[in-house]
Amino acid sequence: TVEKGAPSPPTRHGADSGERQHPARTARRMNLTPRVISSLMLVAVVGGLLYVGGIPLDVLIGAAAALGAWELTGLLVRLPAAPPRWFVMALSVWLAERTVLPGPAGRLDVILPVALLAGMVVAVLRRIPWAGWAAGLGGSLYVGIGLGSLLSLYQWQGSNENFGLRLLGTVVGAVIATDTLAYFTGHAFGRHPFFPSISPRKSVEGAIGGAVGAILVAGIAGPLLVSLQPLAAVGMGVLIAIAAEGGDLAESALKRQTGVKDSGHLIPGHGGLLDRLDSLLMVGPAVYCLLVLISFR
Repeated sequence: TVEKGAPSPPTRHGADSGERQHPARTARRMNLTPRVISSLMLVAVVGGLLYVGGIPLDVLIGAAAALGAWELTGLLVRLPAAPPRWFVMALSVWLAERTVLPGPAGRLDVILPVALLAGMVVAVLRRIPWAGWAAGLGGSLYVGIGLGSLLSLYQWQGSNENFGLRLLGTVVGAVIATDTLAYFTGHAFGRHPFFPSISPRKSVEGAIGGAVGAILVAGIAGPLLVSLQPLAAVGMGVLIAIAAEGGDLAESALKRQTGVKDSGHLIPGHGGLLDRLDSLLMVGPAVYCLLVLISFR
């Protein structure tokens, strides 16, 4: 028996009530585990290939371009005018690998005219609407230029040993900090929607947290690893934050237009490869252009 006024003994119902009262919190914890595990595995594999460099890294970039283009065309086919998948994949890989190709084959002033002419011929012969041709060309530039710019950063020659590796490591680290802090800050403090028509779950607080992460990593690692001036390093952090958030929103907008949640199912907890690379595909070209401007190349 239980004395009058004494607390009732715990029951199975009472033990489970906390979890039932917070189903969203429990679901987030369950979803976080595969995200963390797959992220650590991805960082280990990519980090190892970056350290090795050479042909293994070139193969990684080419494979990522082909797979990213495959996922992208999987989204574009849901639109009224879909481009040919083979055209997007071929052009994406060509653009991504342009810096390791010999002679004119690696020059943008050769690649782009060939792509324009070949794309128009294909569009006419296969009666593809102009919107489909434009989507194919734009999608190829999105994937190919984005990944190719990351390879260009890796190949950048500087005063320090392994300068390109340090530079790309700084950029990737800043992007990871942006995504990570945006995720946790948004869940902890998010109150004000950030572009709700594109991504309802994003918040202004999360975007600010992500920006702080990018600025801290770039502001500290930039001077230490690649000898950037502190002001230039902070400016690079601001640019990375803007480009990373913009890349995430751009892919979210495309997925919303096509009515899908993820671009694929390759990476547990993250979705497809594009879902993992969306920030880097914008950050790579942005940082490359910044470095060209400040180094007067």
